[in-house]
Amino acid sequence: MRRLNEKDLERLVRRLKDIVSDDYVSTSLFERIRCGLDVYPYAVQREKLPYVIVLPEAASQISEIMRVANEFRVPVYVRGSGTSLAGASRYKFPGIVINTHRMDALEFFEDYGFAECEPGCICYDVMKAFEERGAFLPVAPGSKVIASMGGLLSNNTSAHIIDASIGKFSDFVLGVEAVLPTGEIIETGTKGLRRPSGTDLTKFFVGGDGLLGVITKARIRLVPTFFKAHGYAVYEELDALARAVQRMYMEHRPMPLYMEFMEKETASIGYEIKGMSPPPGSVIFFVAIGASQQEAEDKLDLILQSLKKEEPLEARHISDLNEWEKLWSAREVIGSFIMQKNESQFSSAEIVSNLKDLPACMEDVRHFNEGLPLLSQLKLYLFGHIGSLTMHPGVLIPRDWDDASFRKAVVEKFTRETALNLKYGTCGGEWGQFAHRADFFRQRYGETGYNMVRQFKAVVDPNNILNRGVLEGNLPVD
Repeated sequence: MRRLNEKDLERLVRRLKDIVSDDYVSTSLFERIRCGLDVYPYAVQREKLPYVIVLPEAASQISEIMRVANEFRVPVYVRGSGTSLAGASRYKFPGIVINTHRMDALEFFEDYGFAECEPGCICYDVMKAFEERGAFLPVAPGSKVIASMGGLLSNNTSAHIIDASIGKFSDFVLGVEAVLPTGEIIETGTKGLRRPSGTDLTKFFVGGDGLLGVITKARIRLVPTFFKAHGYAVYEELDALARAVQRMYMEHRPMPLYMEFMEKETASIGYEIKGMSPPPGSVIFFVAIGASQQEAEDKLDLILQSLKKEEPLEARHISDLNEWEKLWSAREVIGSFIMQKNESQFSSAEIVSNLKDLPACMEDVRHFNEGLPLLSQLKLYLFGHIGSLTMHPGVLIPRDWDDASFRKAVVEKFTRETALNLKYGTCGGEWGQFAHRADFFRQRYGETGYNMVRQFKAVVDPNNILNRGVLEGNLPVD
């Protein structure tokens, strides 16, 4: 791809300043580096740094930016908080970065039964605002204190929430406002509480990996908050833990809202930091929900009936909310706790099992890094959203590794992740499907499936302006 020469870059920056003013356009090296980084430890490549960072405040401004980008044939990347774990925030080409942080309006329409939020809203702030109105935000990432709503919507992530319990985030999105790569602004969906049947353009954007348009506003249904009951179980062996979760499904128990697990050694780190004694085995903890407290407790009892059949060391209700909060925080940010204890960079994968093979998949995940040239040298930590049959095997990458080793380690991780998700016929449910995962998508759904996505994108983005390189994949092998 041809880089802009100095004269054209000056013209581009001037045009962008005409749209959003001088105050919200930056070409500083610091900002360009900051907005070109993600969670992975390898260095940003200077020749791929963005040309310019732009902070619009309205869809109309994004529309103008997209039209200018098409005129200059310069790619546009959309950035919220840069917490993407699939590599979408590490750009392959220099271009314009639209930072959405100024677009943080949140408005409630309680007489309609929904709220509307802009993409720069931070998940935790939206979550608390919903709670104040007796509503539940149907997404719960571990990165909620920094993750932006635009990224969560584009990935249609489930995070801690079990899909089989209340569905995916997209099931609660009634519609969006979006800017197409060519600059047109469209509205999708409905202002009613019933989602459209048949073709619903909302689905092109919520879960669209940011390929087909920029979400500038989302209409989210206000779901009444639930009564909750909390449970806990400890297993000596991970195989028994996996069979217990499998049994919960096979015996048709009411699905909990959350069900998390940590392998014994991993749990001990979180427990220690939260001031608790280490557990005697690997742990499960979960939340049952109901329209009343009694209903939630009754559902929790049914779940415990299944879990107890695999002979846990302990399985019980948690009635002390202080105990629950310690357990939950020990799991929710376990990656950060592991890094805090060891002062290294933590990196995990996302392995999803099918129901039938959950014990076998758990065994494979226990040996996730074995046989890999770099990652096999490192200790494995294991945790995940076991209620969604999702496991996160992770390692600590030493700070003294050179940049080439960092890059190779990330490739090893995604290559092994691809192999296991292909083996079990599944796919990730949290991080999006392209960037580092483009190779997986092509193998899982074939060249025909992959080309369908390419063709969709070509229709709405003929110049391949928006998030160029994400669909093609950006494993750091160059």
